[in-house]
Order: sequence, then C-alpha cells, then structure tokens
Amino acid sequence: MIVSTDSRYINLLQNLFRPVRRGTQTLRWMFRDVGWCPSLRAMPQGLWQSRPFDASAVAMKGVGKFGEVMAGEKGKVSYDDVAARLQKIIHSGSQRKAITDFVCRELRKIPHYTWVGIYSVEGPELVLASWSGPSATQHTRIPIGQGICGAAVAEKATVVVQDVNDDPRYLQCFINTRAEIVVPILRDGAPIVEIDIDSDQVNAFGPTDREFLEWVASDLATIL
Repeated sequence: MIVSTDSRYINLLQNLFRPVRRGTQTLRWMFRDVGWCPSLRAMPQGLWQSRPFDASAVAMKGVGKFGEVMAGEKGKVSYDDVAARLQKIIHSGSQRKAITDFVCRELRKIPHYTWVGIYSVEGPELVLASWSGPSATQHTRIPIGQGICGAAVAEKATVVVQDVNDDPRYLQCFINTRAEIVVPILRDGAPIVEIDIDSDQVNAFGPTDREFLEWVASDLATIL
C-alpha cells in the first residue's frame, strides 16, 4: 500500500474525495494522475509528468513512457498503448510492407495525426511506401531536398513545422493541413526511410510527439 508520510494529506484525502473513494487503490491512482502530493511514494509516470518513467525498469521498451493525449469528445488515446501495439507488430517477423502499413494505420489513431505516410529513400527520391489518411497524396515521389520530407532527409534530422503556411518549403497536398512533422530513419548515419505526419491543427506537435515518433523510428530501424 502507498501512503503519505504526513497525516494531513490523509485527512485531506478523506474529506475531499470521500464521495468517490473506493479504497486505497483508487485513491492512490487518483493522486498519481494529478501529481499533487509530493510525499506519496514515486509511481511510474509518463513524459508528460515531472518524472519520466524508466521503461527499462520493467523490461518493456516504450511502454509506460509517453502518456496520453486528449481528443475532445473522442476521449483519451494512450501513446503508450499505441507504442505497445507498434512494438508487437514491428518485431512480429511479418513482411516489411505489412509492417509499414500497420504502423501508418496505428499512428493515425492519435487524433491530431490527420495523415500518416512512410517514404523509402530510393536514389535521389523519396518513394511513398505506405500511408493512412482520408485520401491519397499526389506526392508519391519527392526529390530529396524538396518539401519538408526532402528537407528531413537532407538534414538527417527531425523537422517540425507548426504552421505550414509560414514555411516556404511546404509542398501542399491537403487543403486542411496546418502542421507537419517528418522523422527520418537512419542506418549507419544515412537516411533509409522516413515517417511523415500531417495535422489539421496549428502547433499540433509537441515535445512528446517528437520523442514518441523518434522512438517509433528507432524501433523501425532495427527491422528495415
């Protein structure tokens, strides 16, 4: 059982949460979620909270690390649940195309990820390998160095554009796209694949999105 070292917190708990209290377990999770009581013993926490959870401590890479994203009336979507499903399929031994198709579909379950694509580097071009979204993109081949996708490969680094209207590199495809993030996947320092995600919201991609997608890229790099 997790208890406070200060009886004042227990008294406050009993008075404040008596209508919904269903035993110590419920009470414990209530405080872990709000992160209010500093004297409660440390619990696993996601990156969206003050002390990141070390996933290696439970031998589950990527699980329990990234937290949840609010999706309005759609409810919560857990990055950690998505990460667990992705890791399972990535290391399932399935064919590459099946894996990348699944990754795109699974990532798009995150509400502000409007369109998700995976491009392969083929010579001087990026070639669309898999995608998930309301409609197909006209940019099935992109010269390296052009657009946000081409820039990420050329720079060998994640590129985040919080408002595509302010970035002259943006290659318009969908009229409702407002933000874009592109994460390259490297092998021996050279880009081989990249993850491209559009959002219909300005300022859609925060630090958690970047770290989460870079984790996905690093896991994909082990099997591509």
